Amino acid sequence: MALSSPVIDAAPQQAWHGMDVVHPEAFRALLQGIGIIAGVTHVAFCALFFWAHVAPLAYVNIASVLSYVWVFELARRGHVARAWAVTVLEVLGHAILAVSVIGWDTGFHYYILLVIPVAVISTIRPVILKAITVVGVMMSYLALDIVLRHREPPSALPAVFIDGLHYFNVVGVMIILIFLAGYYYYLIDKATKALRDMALSDPLTQLRNRRAITEMIRREESRLRRGQHHLSFILCDLDHFKVINDSKGHDAGDEVLKVVSKTLASCMRDVDFVARWGGEEFLAVLPDTDPEGAKLVAERIRRKVENQVIDVAGIGEPLKVTMTLGVATLRPGEGAEQAIIRADAALYEGKHQGRNRVAFASFALNS
Repeated sequence: MALSSPVIDAAPQQAWHGMDVVHPEAFRALLQGIGIIAGVTHVAFCALFFWAHVAPLAYVNIASVLSYVWVFELARRGHVARAWAVTVLEVLGHAILAVSVIGWDTGFHYYILLVIPVAVISTIRPVILKAITVVGVMMSYLALDIVLRHREPPSALPAVFIDGLHYFNVVGVMIILIFLAGYYYYLIDKATKALRDMALSDPLTQLRNRRAITEMIRREESRLRRGQHHLSFILCDLDHFKVINDSKGHDAGDEVLKVVSKTLASCMRDVDFVARWGGEEFLAVLPDTDPEGAKLVAERIRRKVENQVIDVAGIGEPLKVTMTLGVATLRPGEGAEQAIIRADAALYEGKHQGRNRVAFASFALNS
């Protein structure tokens, strides 16, 4: 019963390979956010261009506002690919028209570059569509640079107005880049936590698995060495579980494990840990709990499991199960592994004494 960390199950590893960092729902939410932010921004541009007497661009920005209302609605309804296509076309169209009418120095072309990182992290499939989008945007930007960068714009605006637009757009692009980077970091962090939860939890019972509780035990051991605290263990084993599996089927056995897991969890304090240790065996770790306190917890678990009625669909009458528990408290100078071995020995003795009982490993050093 070594405390060496078990190998992570293959299922979480396979899940990693099949999991997009950016979940489709997250990309849909991103497009909705883009629709709101871009729509408000274009309302401001619309007012600005009317004020500057550049009516064509003011009308273009009205169309842009309507486009982003459409983007938001498409994304809300789940039409993510269409919403993304409208977004790309609007960004390209608006930037090209703005630079063509009032000049390269206004900086509207910078918004085109923002399409590239969003395209890369998007959930659009197949991947070839991403590649086409990225290459198309790059080629459009280069073509725009070649054709319009040195050309005099047809609408001559005051230099101070051009400079104001330029710096507004530069700052706007920086803010959007910060937002995109932060959002991507949030998604990566969320995906990492989800994978860690998968690796450290039992998929059937949703309790911590052996690997997770092993890490927690090591932390508690380290804390124990820094002060005078107790650390107790309760090893719990369902009685005659094989009979349930053989006579009622594995679905019934799984239901028993799930119900008993919830019962165990309900008996724990916030500082306690409980995990599926293996098969029908569970381990509870009780920090700052002396032998008497651990006995009380174990007896409470035993009674609650004994009184639990488990309804399983398709087998007729409800099931009732019992549990035998072995309790051990860490001795001075002892490692957690040895304490769990003593709890296991106490559990084994409880089985021999008739099951459905709590057995205690002596805390005395000479026993």
